[in-house]
Amino acid sequence: MRNVLQVLLFVSMMAFASCGRNNSARHIPNLGDTPYQEDSVLVAYGYHPNRALVMLDSALLLGNINEYRAQFIRAKIYSKSLLKQRQDSAIQICEQLLKHDSVINTLHEQENILDLLMITSRTKTDFEGYVKWATQKVEVCRLLGEDTEEWRTEAEIGMVMAHLGQPEEGMSKIDEAIRQLDAPGSIDRMDAFIIAVKRKITVLNDQGRHAEVIPLAQRILDRLDHYEQHAKDYAEDSYRLSWSDKPADRDRYIDFSRAQANGFLAGAYAMTGDATHAREYLARFDQSGYGHSFSARRMIIPTQMALGMYDEAMATCDEMVYRMGNDTVNDDYAVILRDRAIVARAKGHLVEAYNLMNRHANLAKVLSDSLHASEAHNYAARYHAKEQELKIQEAETASRIKSIIIGVIILLLIIAGVVSFYYRRQRQIISEKNRALVRMINGTPLPVLADETEETEEPDEAGESEVPETNSALFETIDTAIRTEQLYANVSLQRQDICTRFCITRHTLNSLLAQYAGSSSFPQYINNIRMEEALPLLRDNPSMTIAAIAAAVGFTPANFREQFKRQYGVTPQEYRQSL
Repeated sequence: MRNVLQVLLFVSMMAFASCGRNNSARHIPNLGDTPYQEDSVLVAYGYHPNRALVMLDSALLLGNINEYRAQFIRAKIYSKSLLKQRQDSAIQICEQLLKHDSVINTLHEQENILDLLMITSRTKTDFEGYVKWATQKVEVCRLLGEDTEEWRTEAEIGMVMAHLGQPEEGMSKIDEAIRQLDAPGSIDRMDAFIIAVKRKITVLNDQGRHAEVIPLAQRILDRLDHYEQHAKDYAEDSYRLSWSDKPADRDRYIDFSRAQANGFLAGAYAMTGDATHAREYLARFDQSGYGHSFSARRMIIPTQMALGMYDEAMATCDEMVYRMGNDTVNDDYAVILRDRAIVARAKGHLVEAYNLMNRHANLAKVLSDSLHASEAHNYAARYHAKEQELKIQEAETASRIKSIIIGVIILLLIIAGVVSFYYRRQRQIISEKNRALVRMINGTPLPVLADETEETEEPDEAGESEVPETNSALFETIDTAIRTEQLYANVSLQRQDICTRFCITRHTLNSLLAQYAGSSSFPQYINNIRMEEALPLLRDNPSMTIAAIAAAVGFTPANFREQFKRQYGVTPQEYRQSL
């Protein structure tokens, strides 16, 4: 037997050695104090993408980041590039990541990758691809119960569909999104509602239906007014403001949304011939903080031209060109050339208008050629993506082999443990038999176990009286475990889980609950504990959201609200506000 154990230990040591051996590369220690960490890569990515790629490769080499996260961050960096080849690579990498085991089984990871695919498709002006990925995201949001994000995305899809020549279907999607989101309750829902309305305004402006823009833009202003007057009634859950709780940041968000609504109104009134109202809202737009930004100046030029404010429009164009610096090979500069040509023609400067239109046409051709050139890079992008895919497959294969080796080692150790236990137990049994034989030979009686003595000496009445005490102790043990180990926080906790844990029948558990908890059912008993745990969280943690409290005690948000209302007569939000 000893030889068997020695052989098993030798096999285990050899397996560990083979698991750690790597003949293809020199082992490099994991340096925890290096800048080559995921957080450092993400920071560098914001201002120096190429540097971020170098840091990413170093972090992967040092083992500070796993292969999956490295590929995701690489795709994120590529998606921000102006190079078509890198944009195509980002798409290819994301498509492969969607097939990754950790993504297939995790809806939130799927949502993150689909967001990245949508961003990259929009950067590439690949509208068909955008609709494809956005449609998949809607389904993921539906499975996650993220209805606000679901309808926000539906509105985006509707706008793109209208752009692709399906105006009725696209407008129908946007209208349904607006209807679903048109209810106060949270900052995130308000933000999604405003985005959906803005997408409809964009479609209406493209179709020349400017009169219909006016009531929509006014709805944005009304919703912002309602928020400012009833801010305490809005849940603080907006992803736009999740990074800050400063009043100044919220004021900037309100200023941005209000300024855009004023800009929409100014443009709509200008296009419908109401110059008085157009100038009124244009003045409000110019007085806003957002009104001085680059995107705002670009937005307002058509309104200035529609009002005949040609000098102001040209001044705005000059300001934009100044901000562009040397970067004039883009769509914005092409629009500026076209606007300048229109103004020159309106002023009677036909030669200047002709030259500007020629420049506009030439730049538009360059931009179009650049768009088509991306197809020439497609093969290289696919090759690069295939290379990345092979790296992922190699890493997964190595991981599987390592898991198998570890599994074999664990199995061998278990077998060794069982054999060792069996060997020791057999020796113990033999030893006990030998001692008993010696006592019998010497005439020494066998000792009686204390438990057996007590059992024979106890009267029947005492045995019967122990039952309720034993039941009480058993219930106390179950109740204490549920509370101290926070088993109640598991949303999917079932009666059978407790029965299995404590080796009792469902009937026994029901009897214990009825006798000591006063509960007619296990769900009622668990919900009572959850409510007891939720009350101090609501009272003592004002920064904790209702949804977070519900999750902490094992409720879904909707079920928490229903149970709380049923038991106390008010909703959790109403209870917190009354404190």
